[in-house]
Amino acid sequence: MNGINRYLYVARNEFVAMLRDGGVMLIMLGAIFIYSTLYTFVYRNEVVRNVPIAVVDLDGTESSREFIRRLDASPNVTVAYQTTDLEQARQLFYSHNVYGVLLLPNEYEKKISSGGQAVVSIYADASYFLMYKQLFSAATSTIGYQNIKIESARFMAAGMDSRSAVALADPVEVKVTKLYNRVEGYATFVMPAIMVLILQQTLLIGIGMVNGTMTERNLWRRYRKKNRHFSSLLVLLGKATAYVFFAAIVCFLVYGVYYKILGYPVLGNEIDSILFFAPYLLSVVFLGIGVSMLFRYRETAIITLVAWSVPFLLLSGVSFPMEGMPSWLYSMGQMLPSSSAITGYIRLNVMGATLDDVRAEYLWLWVLAISYFVFAVIMIHFKFKMLNHQMQAGMESAAPAAVAHVGTDDRGLFSGSGHSDTRVVEVSGEAKDDSHVDDSQSVREERSGGKRVFSDKLRNDTRVVEVGGKSDDDLNDKGEIFV
Repeated sequence: MNGINRYLYVARNEFVAMLRDGGVMLIMLGAIFIYSTLYTFVYRNEVVRNVPIAVVDLDGTESSREFIRRLDASPNVTVAYQTTDLEQARQLFYSHNVYGVLLLPNEYEKKISSGGQAVVSIYADASYFLMYKQLFSAATSTIGYQNIKIESARFMAAGMDSRSAVALADPVEVKVTKLYNRVEGYATFVMPAIMVLILQQTLLIGIGMVNGTMTERNLWRRYRKKNRHFSSLLVLLGKATAYVFFAAIVCFLVYGVYYKILGYPVLGNEIDSILFFAPYLLSVVFLGIGVSMLFRYRETAIITLVAWSVPFLLLSGVSFPMEGMPSWLYSMGQMLPSSSAITGYIRLNVMGATLDDVRAEYLWLWVLAISYFVFAVIMIHFKFKMLNHQMQAGMESAAPAAVAHVGTDDRGLFSGSGHSDTRVVEVSGEAKDDSHVDDSQSVREERSGGKRVFSDKLRNDTRVVEVGGKSDDDLNDKGEIFV
């Protein structure tokens, strides 16, 4: 088996192991679609609207009622309760019937009409950040409109025309243009980053499960037999090929098809996105293969890597900006492929940047890919070194070879006898030393056919084993049997 055949053998084994493992398929293929669909339905409204609030109107004048009507007209809040008792509004707030209270003071109209200052108090629940934001935004917008109206009325009373009065009352007009998140929605903000992180986690867990199963079932021995001595580099390349190929298919389905169906913004160039994702997938795959060498059981990979999902999310800068992190924590986060990938991907596909604009993140992902490649080679090398030690220890502790001699009686009882190319080996007793073997003991072979037959019969302390043909796992090129 030459180098190319060995490489293809490893890649095929790894790809078949993924496809045949239902748990791995559920994690690596199903989870990313399940999570993206679930998060989309949870955040489908994008923006919190009609937050219920209570208004305490201690003035009860036309001006205060106009203020309440304009506040209620805002899409962000709904005036669910109006009262003149602050204590009643407080009870509504603590019972979560409302998420904020706005207080209009006594003599509100009198103060604004006489050129005085009226203080409007806002009580909001800052533990619900989105609701707090909506209430505060609606209240300040209404107050700003009322201020402009009062100021322009004063200027008009002084003899100024309406257009000049409004321009003087509001000399700076603010126009807001939403460049990237036009609906100002939470899903549009968080989902592009979350899907990149989910891709990393599903790959890491799936790779850990496959290699944990190999260790658990002692399948690594297939790469260390005498006629199949695979190098660490070759095994890594074969495994990585299978995972990268599978991940590329998933990326096409998620980002090329499903992502657009969900309606998230895609402003970047597809070629730039493919080139950017290449080092990201390589770094994640090499990291996963290297870390998976530490797992003896598939369940260990699931428990460990799922538990690390939350720290990875925090270090990625999605839920908390990296600029607010301590420098050492920020540096730790940069060791994860997802941190640079999220920053670069958002700039590419949400903000419409080019690959040259994300050069720093792109080059850093290649640095991570090379570093984790070396890490994975070292881990597989130590894996093979440990396996060789275990195999050598097992051979040394095994019982001495049995004494083999020819049996001629009852050969017709065994399938394949009568055909040449069927070896009849009778094993009887144990040999304490090679010097104890009787010269009359011998082994006779007859050849024909090529059909492999295994049969055992214990008769008079004699075990008869018939072997024909070759087995990749049990015979070497010379037909020797590995026990």
